[in-house]
Amino acid sequence: MTRPDALPVNPAPSYGLSALKLALWACGTGALLVAAATLSGPATLAVVAGLAVFYAHGLELQHEAMHAILLPGEPANRVAGFLLGAPMLAGFTDTRVRHLHHHRHVGTPADVFDRSCRDFRSWRAVLLHVFEPDRLGHFATTTLALVQGRRVGPHGRRTLALARTEQLLLAGLALAVVGAGALAAPRLLVVGWLVPAFVVAPPLHFLMTAAEHLGRDPRSRNLEANTRSYRAPAWWSYLVNYDNYHVEHHLFPTLPFHRLPRLHAERTSGSPRRSGMRRAAADVAAAIGACRRGG
Repeated sequence: MTRPDALPVNPAPSYGLSALKLALWACGTGALLVAAATLSGPATLAVVAGLAVFYAHGLELQHEAMHAILLPGEPANRVAGFLLGAPMLAGFTDTRVRHLHHHRHVGTPADVFDRSCRDFRSWRAVLLHVFEPDRLGHFATTTLALVQGRRVGPHGRRTLALARTEQLLLAGLALAVVGAGALAAPRLLVVGWLVPAFVVAPPLHFLMTAAEHLGRDPRSRNLEANTRSYRAPAWWSYLVNYDNYHVEHHLFPTLPFHRLPRLHAERTSGSPRRSGMRRAAADVAAAIGACRRGG
């Protein structure tokens, strides 16, 4: 593997850009929550869709914090990651441990984070995986397991303690929001959080992440075989935080995400194997179909 200091792109983090991305996420989410509290009629659908986009985008920003390159220092990344994942109840440390395990074991049966054909063996399985109707139930069972000290992933003692603390904070925050919303602003609770975060955002986030590995060879340790990079319009690359250049991310997981397109261009210069967004989507659909047929 090429050393970071030999990369054709600057490997240094850009904390100013990270601060701008976080500010855009926070301001956009805040503005849409205000709109959710004041607008009615057809405009409500646009607000719900917008919040779902921001909540799903928050998970992509959280991803960069998991690799400790969003902000300077471990505490800052943990706080930012906690807040970014909070709307969809995605605990930072628990998700981070499983995600880093995925990086170490991608292309092997030990990968506990990625999708497999068992998630798409029938239409029912497809719908359950894409829409995640059990997301709240899974959060509750994970919280209970962590409180009881039971491992729910490849945790060590320190990360298990951190994950338990964060999960309890998330659970307390969620109960407070539900309680306050039910009493003071039930419509805002539904339109501003429950529907966008748990009905609309899950399938959107599936679309944002499915092409990373789905349809590639899950039994190969070769990143070019088990992972996919694809070109996309600037708005989509921003929405997924440039994670559509996923081969490059796996090759250099501590490279700031906004530098991945340049690295991809350098690596594939003159190559006829470039893949676009339509091709990636077609490959994902074909892979799901093959899983349903038992392929």
